Amino acid sequence: MTRILSHHLPSVLSTAQDTIDTLWSYLEAQGLGDYLGEAISQLEHSLQCAHRAVENGADDETVLGALLHDVGRFIPRSDYDKMPAMIAPNGTFVGRGSHEVLGENYLRAIGFSDKVCYLVGAHVWAKRYLTATVPGYYDDLSPSSKTTLKYQGGPFTPAQVAEASKDQYLQEKLAVRRWDDEAKVAGLVVPGLDAYKTMAVNSLLKSRSSFTLHGRTYRLPQKPTVAICVDGFDPEYLDQGIEDGVIPNLARIKSTGSCFPAQAAMPTFTNPNNCSIITGMPTAVHGISGNFYLDRETGEEKLVLDDTLLRGSTILEQASRRGVRVAAITAKDKLRRIIQHGLNPRKGDICFSSEYAGKCTLKENGIEDVESYIGRPAPFQYSGDLSIFVLDAGVKLLQEDRADLFYLTLSDFIQHKHAPGSKEANDFLSALDQRVGQLLDLGAVVALTGDHGMSDKSLANGEPRILFTQDVLEEKFGKGCARVIAPITDPFVKHHGALGSFVRVHVAPTRKSQVSDMMALLKSHEEVEVVLTGEEGAAMWQMPADVEGDIVVVSIKGAVLGSRKEEHDLENLKGHRLRSHGGLSEQGIPLMCSAEPAQALLEQDKTGRQWRNFDIFDVLLNYAE
Repeated sequence: MTRILSHHLPSVLSTAQDTIDTLWSYLEAQGLGDYLGEAISQLEHSLQCAHRAVENGADDETVLGALLHDVGRFIPRSDYDKMPAMIAPNGTFVGRGSHEVLGENYLRAIGFSDKVCYLVGAHVWAKRYLTATVPGYYDDLSPSSKTTLKYQGGPFTPAQVAEASKDQYLQEKLAVRRWDDEAKVAGLVVPGLDAYKTMAVNSLLKSRSSFTLHGRTYRLPQKPTVAICVDGFDPEYLDQGIEDGVIPNLARIKSTGSCFPAQAAMPTFTNPNNCSIITGMPTAVHGISGNFYLDRETGEEKLVLDDTLLRGSTILEQASRRGVRVAAITAKDKLRRIIQHGLNPRKGDICFSSEYAGKCTLKENGIEDVESYIGRPAPFQYSGDLSIFVLDAGVKLLQEDRADLFYLTLSDFIQHKHAPGSKEANDFLSALDQRVGQLLDLGAVVALTGDHGMSDKSLANGEPRILFTQDVLEEKFGKGCARVIAPITDPFVKHHGALGSFVRVHVAPTRKSQVSDMMALLKSHEEVEVVLTGEEGAAMWQMPADVEGDIVVVSIKGAVLGSRKEEHDLENLKGHRLRSHGGLSEQGIPLMCSAEPAQALLEQDKTGRQWRNFDIFDVLLNYAE
């Protein structure tokens, strides 16, 4: 007797079983219905078709394709009834058009393999192929099948036959079609649905064991897996912390695990890079390239506070769909509303921020009363403890086996204010390291990276070194000549004054002819490292061109860029040296994983692979044993 595959996470296994239970309930509920005038029921026809496949020694996917070839007729009527009706000339209803497309899409949505889905989606395709290529095939079709053929496009043309002949599943598709034609024998006794249930669960588990997102394939975790984004994780913090002996767990990961120098996505800000990490792609793919942006259509300046602008899915969402229990915890709530994209608290996913830990609900966050759960109140938003609270929550959830895949993303408050080696920085790193040690002791595989580095942006006297870009442009070209957007701007500005190393210049429509002159002026300032047109910048740094400014400006390592001086509150910068990010000088960050480096990883490193922070889930899920 075939057994259900058991090497999957329990949550993945139970989700697959629940999915098949639901599908089987549809087959049973609709199965006694008339099969378009044939002498057998719809379910009897499907079971006979599957039995023919078994008798002919077909593999499991082909058997399931045969069993489910008419699933588009079985799924909830609200979906099936939306398909156009096929009515014969005498007024007889002979089915719904494109039920095979509906069935293929349904099976694909619940996670069946491409092969099963293609076979289900092709039985009409195969009928059209066979009527065009096999003499007498049409004559042998049942009256209802001949009638439906007219509504399905008729026999293939010679050009369509030539194209179809290249299909990798051609023979299986034709076999399912022939079994479909034969499976109409009244009174024939064949095995029931239960005979195929384990086969279906195993097939679903196999196809769900990995997923492809934006062209990258990821395996599902088979043990607790933790990705940590250390906000502002400049390599100097790691190196200095190891030298000072305050981060023994990270030191061990660096020496015995996998550790590579990597680069963050441009611009090197929080929102773009967290989105890159959870999608595995640069900003050009997921569409979020700043914390703050100018809406071209309305002219409004807006904060990115949720996932509205996110294009496509995320690694977290895709894992969750396959039954992996996801916990995504952030320091800041504005980021929580982005990374929660596609997660389902009602099905066990947990997503909250330390900032609003006291306001969590089961409906919104998948957890409530977090402050009592962790054992302390939500920390002050301008503190390093905001990040430590995230890690404590991750440890607690892992201790109680409430999640399988964790994404823990921190705040850079400490890094903005305190240099590597300072007491404050070392205390923070030590607290972080202790939590990493706890996660490792609990059996998790842990990987860390950063959303960006961090650089000192002050003059020798301690004053911040700032170029107010819009003031510079308006002094030369007049008020209103352009609007400068500082994408670092977010609700947390006290520690950086909305000053970063990257700005976008949106030139007024009446001044487009002066773009080159504006670029030349900006290049002339010592604080500026690079000036490009928006199109050039988008191409060079893989940013979304459709939301880019007319000009992009990047500062040198030791300076920051602003818009108008009056728009930046510098009061809170007094008393400490400004540290910030956003430019090329803050692209460097570590990418490290507790698992020993797989040979495949080492080979890629030797060939000069440029590691990115958004490779973290690739390393964790595909190479960490």
